[in-house]
Amino acid sequence: MLGRRFEVDVHVIHGNFNRLQNPIRAVKSLQLEVDNIVFNGLASALALLTSEQKETGALVIDLGGGTTEFAVCAQGIVRHTGVLAIGGDHVSNDLAYGLKVPLSRAERLKIDHGAAMMDDAVRGQTVTLGSDMALWAAPSPGAPPPYHVGAARGSLRVDRARVHQAGLLNYLGAGVFLCGGGARIPQVRELAESVFGLPVSLGRANSVSGLKSALDQPEFAAAIGLVRFGSLQTRNRGDRGSLRESLRDRVSQILRVARK
Repeated sequence: MLGRRFEVDVHVIHGNFNRLQNPIRAVKSLQLEVDNIVFNGLASALALLTSEQKETGALVIDLGGGTTEFAVCAQGIVRHTGVLAIGGDHVSNDLAYGLKVPLSRAERLKIDHGAAMMDDAVRGQTVTLGSDMALWAAPSPGAPPPYHVGAARGSLRVDRARVHQAGLLNYLGAGVFLCGGGARIPQVRELAESVFGLPVSLGRANSVSGLKSALDQPEFAAAIGLVRFGSLQTRNRGDRGSLRESLRDRVSQILRVARK
């Protein structure tokens, strides 16, 4: 085969160098070496999606504490990725500021009473903030109470807009998969279905053997994906090493035959 021009389509994931150095330094301070850096959305996709789902087309959304990452896989490869600077911590901070309570109490309020969608039945209800504080009453009708988690809706809508802009919304035959701590928010799956108009599932790791029930939680998806990525990298390096050794042995054999 002859040619004068070689082209390749690649998907490049980039980040701020200084921000990447901070977690690397934190790991190295524990006397550990960093072998590679992996995009969180890609790691989650490795943990959650099967080969068939990657081929059919799937969107993985990791609703984390500080950010929301997403990755689109279609035709067996990663087609699109992105990061939103919105996460569960923003809800906790807003609650702490608005209700004038400590951040730890706001986090507990979010966990105990938070929901991705608001039912009309909760309007006018009250929430006890603590024995040293009075009952907090919900605002006037029409305004969402503080236990309605609006960050999830905003993240999902922006995710949909970006995937639609990339022209990949119609390629998600396997649907949408949610993971991260934010995936535990009540009714978040129903909210995602209303936003995307596609079947939505809570992500379950498919690449772990043994006691899966202990690791089948959505917040573990990225960590499991990192382990899987490291395993694949190690295997690939081993294969390359075997190939080099095989070629070296083959060349040595040819040279020995030539000398004779």
